Amino acid sequence: MDAKLTSATLSKRLRRKLAALGKMQPFIVGSLVKIQRRCGNPNCRCAREGPKHPAHLLTTKVNGKTRAIYVPVDMVEEVRQWCRQYRDIKADIKEISECCEQLIRLHDKEKRTRSGKRRRLNGT
Repeated sequence: MDAKLTSATLSKRLRRKLAALGKMQPFIVGSLVKIQRRCGNPNCRCAREGPKHPAHLLTTKVNGKTRAIYVPVDMVEEVRQWCRQYRDIKADIKEISECCEQLIRLHDKEKRTRSGKRRRLNGT
């Protein structure tokens, strides 16, 4: 990050990130995957070793197990955007956390610097 960060700079960055987080659109935890599958119709080409049909699934982990939800064709783009939005939110939360950690470290460093100056001024 920046070499000369101040509490004011970090606080401003933190407020900006938090404001942006509040303006986010719907999101969903998981990954959208495209698979090839048979449709189940015995007269279809896919039943006789022909090419299979594309389908989309949303996969998520629930209690350590992978769960898959079928995503209808007309919702694929919307679900893709929701997944992208979740990744963006996750990255923003990480940045906010890092910013808060830097604020804590900087506060501690500034406090030590201030107390050191006081000692020198008081002749201690």
